[in-house]
Amino acid sequence: MNTTQRLAEYVSQRQFETLSPETIAVSKHCLLDFLGVTIAACDEPLVRIVKDQVEEEGGHAHATLVAGGKKVSLAQAALVNGCASHAHDYDDVHPAMSGHPTVPVAPAVLALAEKENASGRDLILSLVTGIDAECIVGRYLGSSHYARGFHATATLGSLGAAAACAKLLGLGVEQTCNAFGIAATQAAGLKSMFGSMCKPFHAGKAAANGLLAAQLAARGFDSQTSVLEVEQGFGLTHADQLSESNLCQALEQDSFVPTTLFKYHAACYLTHSALEAAKALRSELKIEPGDIEAVEITVNKGHFSVCNIQQPCTGLEAKFSLRGATAMVLSGIDTADIHQFNDAVVTQPAMVSLRDKISVVAFPEQGHPESVVRILLKSGAEHTKEWDVAIPASDLDLQLCKLTDKFCSLADPVLGEQRAERVVNLVASLQNLECIGDLCEAVRGS
Repeated sequence: MNTTQRLAEYVSQRQFETLSPETIAVSKHCLLDFLGVTIAACDEPLVRIVKDQVEEEGGHAHATLVAGGKKVSLAQAALVNGCASHAHDYDDVHPAMSGHPTVPVAPAVLALAEKENASGRDLILSLVTGIDAECIVGRYLGSSHYARGFHATATLGSLGAAAACAKLLGLGVEQTCNAFGIAATQAAGLKSMFGSMCKPFHAGKAAANGLLAAQLAARGFDSQTSVLEVEQGFGLTHADQLSESNLCQALEQDSFVPTTLFKYHAACYLTHSALEAAKALRSELKIEPGDIEAVEITVNKGHFSVCNIQQPCTGLEAKFSLRGATAMVLSGIDTADIHQFNDAVVTQPAMVSLRDKISVVAFPEQGHPESVVRILLKSGAEHTKEWDVAIPASDLDLQLCKLTDKFCSLADPVLGEQRAERVVNLVASLQNLECIGDLCEAVRGS
């Protein structure tokens, strides 16, 4: 079998009974986190714009708009919920795909599962299959895909959404190959869009692309069934070289889901190690902004093309600015609060003054997972802290507690405490739900 067929067989043969307890547990963490960040963004400007477009188009009411109070068509739900889920850039990440694994997949499979009256087990299996497919293709393409300027959440996300929906629809190997081809020829997303409304749009489009791909494949629509490896196909146009050994290892891995990384700052994940280091130094040394002479942040050179906006003028740009976000932390601002990333905070004179004392430099060589923050105080004292957030949690109970707190902080103001608690309980017992209708009703809101 060729590469695309091998991945399609992997998808079609996956069974819930083969999932480990850790995979099932973290898949529910992924879903809860997705729902929280989506609910919190229901009234964001970019989400309102997409909703207005959907409202104008009309359509059959098959799937829930999260915190939207209504149902829309499957494609519309995938698009809107996908855009909302990535609007605050507060969703999970995975190094195997160099992107955000859940936000392209969950909106597509949640919409389809609602229409199909799928069970909680079906939803978990499909979500896991989609995330794993993204990570497998990510390993196959290697780091050059992201380095070229492609936003993997959009490109690999389209394939992941197709895999998840193909699984939920019960497609065979040939149909799943066709779904991958249909998704791959739609897949797009540019890193140059970071800091604009187009970045969250990538997640919404990936979800809608993958959903449509699986639906068309189920109806008999065909495509290039060797799309991952064929000349001028997805792999060879999107990466410098393809790794069969990485592919084999990835296909043999139990699941990539347990190594998903979650965000506790509402900013680009590549800023998080620096933010944690700066936060620790501020707390340990009782530093105030007026005490600081200069700050130096050392990171991998790859950060420069992702999160090094030098002079952020908006809250959205600050999410992709090591200087701007670190200045917020050193000013005592809670960067876990999505409302703090706003234009007024970012452009206040004191914040700009502190930001301009911060410089970002690169390690001499690549491969450093950590970030290092060095603070020089006006007293002449110098303090350094290094941090690495790219380590998956080993205590899943603690991770669930942290994610539940995060969810409630995001969902309570929108849904109310009682409805938000119901969502938490439904996700916790997801594998026991005969139909996910109750969950969809709970997140729909009034």
